[in-house]
Amino acid sequence: MNLTLRPATPPDIPACARLAHAALSPSPLIQAIAPTSEAHALAFWSAVAQSGVDEPNSHLIVVVEDTTPHAPPGVVGFAKWVYVPAGAPAPGILAAGAGGEGEGAGLGEMVGDAELAGRFFSEQNVRHEKYMAGRRHWYLELICTRPEVKGLGAGRRLVQWGVERVDGDGCEAYLEASPEGRGLFERFGFVVVERLGYLDGRYVECSMVRGMKGE
Repeated sequence: MNLTLRPATPPDIPACARLAHAALSPSPLIQAIAPTSEAHALAFWSAVAQSGVDEPNSHLIVVVEDTTPHAPPGVVGFAKWVYVPAGAPAPGILAAGAGGEGEGAGLGEMVGDAELAGRFFSEQNVRHEKYMAGRRHWYLELICTRPEVKGLGAGRRLVQWGVERVDGDGCEAYLEASPEGRGLFERFGFVVVERLGYLDGRYVECSMVRGMKGE
């Protein structure tokens, strides 16, 4: 399988949205707070991906599989990395994808559990602000890969892309991960600094920080 890493372009957005929806929908948390229809879900993830192309400090990076000479390459993974200048507010999926202020309220009736969505996004933002404390850093807002490319290096290359920029800028990095996904990030020097459980412990989110190179 021939995999290529490159910046996303607008034609990649629908494929990224479908990939995010398929990859994240099995999560019990996403099942609880996800938009109530597939159309709403795809619109939400399309907005998240589009912001990675449109926003000046955001970078949407895709991994594509070159299948055959006669078929266009297909997106098998993508990541959204955001550079956060010193003193800037912490970015996040909600602000980018739902057009909403208020850590969840902007989603309105689109979601299955608006109260849980509000609490989750609010606490996510609080932890981000707590650990970065206004310092400049890179934020891995979202990363998804198709199950069939697991173990082929797609996720590793998407993380490596950001880590190279983190080290080049001489700053820190921050992300949120599930316990199942944290191993990939630990291999790049990220450390779990806090865990927070939802749905009676059925979903646990890990806040992870990568210090400046040499620390």
